[in-house]
Amino acid sequence: MIRSIIQQVLFFSIASVFALSAAPRKKAAPKKVAEKKIEAPPQKAEALPVAAETAAQGDPSHIDPATAEKYGISPELVESMKRKRVLNDADFAKKKEGGYFTGLPLVNFDPNTGVGYGLRLFYFNNGEKGDPMFRRTPYRHQVYAQFFQTTYGYQYHELNWDSPYIMNSLFRLRTALVFEKNIWANYFGTGARTMNALSYNNTTYGSYSEYNDMLNKAQPGDPAGSTNAAFNHYGFERPTAVAFLERDLFGGIVRPQAGVQISKYSITNLSGQKVQTKDGSAVSNQTLLGQENAMGLVRGYNGGWHNLVRVGIAVDTRDFEPDPNSGQMFEAIAETSNKAWGSDFNFTRYTVSEKFYYSPFEKLADLVVAGRAAYTQAVGDMPFYALDQMGSTERIYFGALGGLRSLRGYKASRFMANNIAVANLELRWTTFDFTVLGQRFAPILVPFFDIGSAFDQPKDISTSVWRYSYGLGLRIAWNQATIIIVDYAKSKEDANLYINFNHIF
Repeated sequence: MIRSIIQQVLFFSIASVFALSAAPRKKAAPKKVAEKKIEAPPQKAEALPVAAETAAQGDPSHIDPATAEKYGISPELVESMKRKRVLNDADFAKKKEGGYFTGLPLVNFDPNTGVGYGLRLFYFNNGEKGDPMFRRTPYRHQVYAQFFQTTYGYQYHELNWDSPYIMNSLFRLRTALVFEKNIWANYFGTGARTMNALSYNNTTYGSYSEYNDMLNKAQPGDPAGSTNAAFNHYGFERPTAVAFLERDLFGGIVRPQAGVQISKYSITNLSGQKVQTKDGSAVSNQTLLGQENAMGLVRGYNGGWHNLVRVGIAVDTRDFEPDPNSGQMFEAIAETSNKAWGSDFNFTRYTVSEKFYYSPFEKLADLVVAGRAAYTQAVGDMPFYALDQMGSTERIYFGALGGLRSLRGYKASRFMANNIAVANLELRWTTFDFTVLGQRFAPILVPFFDIGSAFDQPKDISTSVWRYSYGLGLRIAWNQATIIIVDYAKSKEDANLYINFNHIF
């Protein structure tokens, strides 16, 4: 019954999206050209691109046929680009031309994984400013390689390639090879009961720090040299390969996507294992995962193959994907795991989300109101280690509910059930920008608010418990496409500091 309802909702949502996207769109009123002209560098002065010059004069939909032919852009792609959102003049002037690297050592802190260190090397190729695609794409190619590990034993190594309009076609290819290992992953149970306050032996705790301190203390009856520090933790390894292919419709406003993800989870119950505590190493007592598995409450205790086939659709009017000033993005995604293609579990996950970006005072301040609302439902035999994930057309997945990408004032995977809803609101104020050694940087102040809930049935959404958090972030845009983030978040239960990369939505 639930599967049928969700399938119908997805069908009508996607049908509506296609209908809306096919509707005529009003052309933006021509913008007045400022009298003061930005002069190009001397070596470029004689070759101001025709397409760029025309766009600056207020008709961004126009692509000069001769310019299109010069850069190998087919008439089909030209026609598609007429409805594509473009960078405004200020961002166009700042965007770096050609190929460049932004490699840097990684220094990261996350309360769930500890202090992280490693190296991430980005290569971006934006093409030439004269190419009409320059103003209409975040980049032509992005490749990055990452080596990363933390003091809590977390590892995340990745090789990733993203190519919008690959070979000047209407297709976008996203691929990644990932190895992830976490010897201290969080497990607070599953289902709507996880929305309750933290408790142990019938005692309830108001804060995570108080609760965690109790677990780290020796309990009456514990054997010598044992600890409960790992009570809410387990270990896993996950090698993953993904490939997603998208096709532009209506100038990239509508993008159907199909792809595959191949993963294999290996799960370690820390009960009886020697673990590190703040007082040194000790042998872990029974963990919550072990207890609930013995009670028959855990699916996926032994890990297994986690192979997904994904189909989805995105409706995207953002002006600049890595750091939007305006536009919106709607996503509807269905991911299916089945024993027919080597998975160990049969389930489907449906995710719908809406993101919006609005600049209320565009001429006075670089201030963006950004928001996201997302909902996911799992139908079938989904293993516990995948219940805290939401589908995305831009990522392998994003984590929920808790942690950096969803409810920032709570630990990762703090709340998880078959149904999860989350909403985020941010104000992104770019204060100024500056250039160092040819690299452009722009600090962004970001106050934010998050709210979410996990529940067992869709009908429970009206009666479910909702948790919220709030905080302040500092983002630094590096050459526009690389976003460094520092977010501090508080909730009634916890406080967390995150240092990482990319806006959370």
